[in-house]
Amino acid sequence: MNKKNEGFGVKIQEIKEISFSSKVTDDLIENFDDENVEIKLGFSVRGDFEKNILFIGVIVHFYSNQSTKHKEFLKLETSTSFSALNFTDDDIKFIDGNKEIFINDELMYVFLSTAIGATRGMLAYKIASLPINICLPIIDMDQLIPKNKKKPSKQTQKKAKK
Repeated sequence: MNKKNEGFGVKIQEIKEISFSSKVTDDLIENFDDENVEIKLGFSVRGDFEKNILFIGVIVHFYSNQSTKHKEFLKLETSTSFSALNFTDDDIKFIDGNKEIFINDELMYVFLSTAIGATRGMLAYKIASLPINICLPIIDMDQLIPKNKKKPSKQTQKKAKK
């Protein structure tokens, strides 16, 4: 392929389960009410500068709020790795080797929504035989990836000083 025709590219390298825990009890099954389920989701970003690989880790916890107990009954942790090619520092920037990684909001949205979707599918497969109906809902990426606040323009700053 001609180098001039090559542009920014991303591909999923690997999707894997890191850990899975199910503490679904007969009591939970008998009294299951999806209105009393709390879901907590977290993510992490790591990278390998030399290989141009990004790792998006996703962990999801399901808690039952039945009666007075707040008890975790499901947990899944996954890692989705992406290979990135021909990116600029405006897209992805490895800072101080692999210690810190900047990913612009648009790309982070793609990486994270893909990793969460992979986690959702893996969770559906893992719990398909359970007698409760539960899934990882659609997540609002704007709540997970706060938009960078733009600095006010010089005109705005001047007006604010008046």
